[in-house]
Formats: sequence, structure tokens, C-alpha cells
Amino acid sequence: MKRGEEWFVRDDWTPYFRWLEPRIYHPGRWAVIPDAPGAPSQLNDGLLNDWPFGQKGAPLFHFSAEELRLDRLLRLCERYDRVCLGWVGHKKLEPVGCSAYHRQMAHIAHALGNRWPVLHMMRGVAVAFDYPFFSADSTSLAQNGHRYDWLDAQGDMFAPAGRWRGRNLYADRLERKYHEAIAA
Repeated sequence: MKRGEEWFVRDDWTPYFRWLEPRIYHPGRWAVIPDAPGAPSQLNDGLLNDWPFGQKGAPLFHFSAEELRLDRLLRLCERYDRVCLGWVGHKKLEPVGCSAYHRQMAHIAHALGNRWPVLHMMRGVAVAFDYPFFSADSTSLAQNGHRYDWLDAQGDMFAPAGRWRGRNLYADRLERKYHEAIAA
């Protein structure tokens, strides 16, 4: 996508599988099954067949404001012990947690009903307690933390008063959300 291509599929995942093999069989470990964001679901379903580690892998279900293939999500949830959700909104206009994200999550919640499978929300720490996710991760603070250094507590631009200030504010916001969810 960064190269301007609609989607990209690696020809050979063997080096990744070789790297992963000595690591994946430890208790509690699992990995995301490789896929191609934006590619047709048939292509990504084909990549699932190449996965050599069985239930030690979790397929990634991509959804956006424009597309939500609930039939595929439900099919993945039936076949795998764990499924990852990945929001594919525009990073600045539609980040995880925006109103379009919550609208699509309402459809997902309705389809899943009262019995949610084990779902992992990719880049979802900020919304981890909004839904019954089993787990969530965030690369945002680690990879993009320098961008937060120019924001104040309200998200407005300011001249930095010190290195890490914006990252600390962002981390504090995530921590507050966690404690609010625990208290509720």
C-alpha cells in the first residue's frame, strides 16, 4: 500500500516460517498468519492454506468503513481458535476508535451475539476495553511516539517542553482508560 499498489502478496513465506518454527511451539505463543491487506478474501483464504503451524496461528480479518465481510469473519472464527481484527481506516482521518470503526464494530458485535470467540484487536490498546477482546496490541506509541511529543493533553500542538512529554501524555491516556475499565 505504501508503494501505491492496491495490495501485495509475498511470493515465498518460507524464510518467515523457518524463523518462526523454533519460537512458535513454546506454551502460550502464537503468530499472525501472513496475509495481504486490501486483497480479495479468496486470496487471503488461499494464504491460510500455506500456514504450517495449525492453531498456533491466527488469521487477520481486515475491515474498514467501506467493507465488512461478516460471513468471512464468522467462517474464520469457526475454523480458528483465535482471530485477529485489523481496522484498515485512513490513519489520520479514520484511526482505530473513530466513529466509523465503532459503527462497524456494532455490526460485528451483533453478528457475534453473546458468545464472542477469542479475538485479538490489532493496534487496539485504545479500544481494548470497549469490546470483549481477549487481547490487543499497539505499535502506535513505539513506532510513532515522536509524533505525540508535539501534542498537549487536549491533542493541540505546542512547543515541546521536554523530550517524551507527548508520549507520556499518550501512555497516561491509555493507562487511565485501562483503570476506568477495571473500575467499571
